[in-house]
Amino acid sequence: MKFFFLAAIACVIALSAHNHWSSAQVARANESFPPEQSAVVQTQQGPRRLTINVAVADPSDLKVAQGEYLEPGQLIADRGRDRQRLEAQKRYLELTLQRIEETPISAPLPPQKRAVIIEPTYLEEIAAIDRAKALVDQAEATIEAKKQEITYLAELPNLDPLVMEHEQAKLIELQNAHTAAVRDYQLAEGKRSTAEYAHSVRMAEDDSSRNHELLTYQRQVAEYEQRLRDRDYRYSQTQLSLDEVENAIATLAVVKSPYAGRVRRVKWTGQSADGMLGAEITLMVRSDAAAGARATVPEQQP
Repeated sequence: MKFFFLAAIACVIALSAHNHWSSAQVARANESFPPEQSAVVQTQQGPRRLTINVAVADPSDLKVAQGEYLEPGQLIADRGRDRQRLEAQKRYLELTLQRIEETPISAPLPPQKRAVIIEPTYLEEIAAIDRAKALVDQAEATIEAKKQEITYLAELPNLDPLVMEHEQAKLIELQNAHTAAVRDYQLAEGKRSTAEYAHSVRMAEDDSSRNHELLTYQRQVAEYEQRLRDRDYRYSQTQLSLDEVENAIATLAVVKSPYAGRVRRVKWTGQSADGMLGAEITLMVRSDAAAGARATVPEQQP
């Protein structure tokens, strides 16, 4: 009787230790998975059952099939198509950033300094005017003298009419010479006026050219600054897109088997609001492998 009582106590202690070990094993297995990829270990007599829940974007992302035997660390799920697409986007954005950095934007050159236009003295024109004015004055003086001479001759008695006609003819010649001198004088003054006007036109054209070059330079500076702002904006936007792609790559979990075992069942659990497909993989783990192996965390690789 005493022997049977001691045997019953030993059985109770053994069952308690067995249940404690199974609970600890389940807790370690559940803690080894990230929130989005959960695994539940259920203890049964014989092989132990491990349930792994994964989320994939395409059925081809699930790398195991029912009845397949898995080794520890063997790939269960990997969103390879999304990874390739994101990697291609990443390479494209990196090349875009490189092109933006290597594209030169040259600053505009300031307008070149012009030679100062010297104010003319008009010495040649002034000398020509003075010579023409002297000839006019001389012609007027000669005409005035000839008129006085004719007046004096007209008062003489018995003067030969031919003499008076001759003097009148000389007076007409002097008047014609005076008219030519006046015309030359006016022409000399006109040449000076023309030179002054040409100089004023040249000064106005130079000022207009300077103003045009200055306005063109200011416009080029504004365009240069706008190109710099556009490049900085494109660079920042591309960098933001690159960061988003890298974050998306980092969130793609790679699920691997923590134990050796055989896939008992693959069950599709439905589709989430974001389009992800849920799958439940039941893995039958050998008792010796579960007892001697340590639960490994499914790898999450970028």
